[in-house]
Parts: sequence; structure tokens; C-alpha cells
Amino acid sequence: MEAKSIYIATIHMKSKIDWDKSSGNEWSFVGEGSDFKELEVQEFIDSYFTEDELYLVIDRHNSFAIPKSKAGAEVKAKLSNQDITLCNNAFSKMVEFSYIGVAKHDAIKS
Repeated sequence: MEAKSIYIATIHMKSKIDWDKSSGNEWSFVGEGSDFKELEVQEFIDSYFTEDELYLVIDRHNSFAIPKSKAGAEVKAKLSNQDITLCNNAFSKMVEFSYIGVAKHDAIKS
């Protein structure tokens, strides 16, 4: 799938996501820059997504498939000045990372 199509599908499906608010706040601190909690983020990604390949979505020109095993490192490398979304190929589960060092996640509710 090309970058523009991935980006458009992600934006469309984000409006259907019911973001998790288990602690009263949908955002969780994941760190920024050298303080980014890459290991914790990768462990969460591994447990949250069942697929081996995910979409890393930045913008309509920079969105692509990556192996789930490299997702934490890719987010850390690209998060410095832009928001990033990771989603499964069905666009039904997402993790959104903000460049300010927080993330939120959840899935489309049936």
C-alpha cells in the first residue's frame, strides 16, 4: 500500500477509535529524546499487536510497513519533532505517539 493511502486510511479510522482511559487519562508518559522508554514501548507493542507487520504513519508522504520487532526503535528514531501512529494492517488497533513524550492506544469498539 502506498504512503498516501496508509495515511488517509489511518486518519479516517482514528475517528472511530475509542481511546483507552483506564487511569482517567488517555495519555501515558513514554519519554522523549534519549529518555524515550524504548524497551517498555517495544514490550507493549509486542503484547498489544498480534500482527508481525505494522504501519508506521507520519504523514501522507512518509507512511510505510515495518516489522513489529523494530517498531520501538523506529518510533524513537523518528519521534523528535513529529507525531507518529502505529497501526495494524486493518487499521483497527492504534498507538499514537506525541513528540512531547506521551502515547495513547486502543482499538475500534464493535
